Amino acid sequence: MESKSLQPLYIQVADTLKQRIDEGLYPQGSKLPSESQLVESLGVSRVTVRKALGQLADIGYTTSEKGKGTFVAHQKLKHDFLGMAGFAQELQGAGLEAHNQVIHFEKVEADESLASKLSITVGDVVYHCGRLRVVNQQVVSYEDFYIPWALLPDLDAQSLSGSKFAYLKQHDIEMVKTQQKIKPALPSLFIQEQLSVDKLEPILINESINFRTESQPYEYSIVYYKSSVYDFEIIARL
Repeated sequence: MESKSLQPLYIQVADTLKQRIDEGLYPQGSKLPSESQLVESLGVSRVTVRKALGQLADIGYTTSEKGKGTFVAHQKLKHDFLGMAGFAQELQGAGLEAHNQVIHFEKVEADESLASKLSITVGDVVYHCGRLRVVNQQVVSYEDFYIPWALLPDLDAQSLSGSKFAYLKQHDIEMVKTQQKIKPALPSLFIQEQLSVDKLEPILINESINFRTESQPYEYSIVYYKSSVYDFEIIARL
């Protein structure tokens, strides 16, 4: 491996291995080549390889098992609370298989609390939907949301098994603002069952009102995140 960078050689080796992991050459959970194999294939010293593997471990890309070797770590999903993208859009390019499983779908009349959140009249009809978000056959979150029937009179459960974000966009409903409350909590019995978590395993709850204009909400949503599979971040935008 030729060094044409000002970066230390072990950092260059770590970047090379990281790129191979990102591209799927070394899938999550797979065993990396041995130190001897990396020394031979990359043309660097064993000390350089060890420092590179240490760098990958420090950033959470690999784990080591004594007597077994180095393995590619299972990466946590990333969620930007201030992002204006949907679930499927966040996972694009990550090489993950994701889908939604609709648990219930019904029309209900808005009570006073819901009417206030959606700026509609008490008694107005709204859709109430509950969906599991599934990534690589693992449930990662549960979403409960309400949308006024008048905005989407033809909405059905099948449409919500795909990308809600894309469906709304097709009907000229796009988020321009979101108002969110985020809190940690212990899961209710229902959420324990949906997320397959223990009653003492903390989850994160994100309650949001999403707006199509500065003053017109189109959705009230509560998402229950399985915190063991997520990394959460907030990115400031100027």
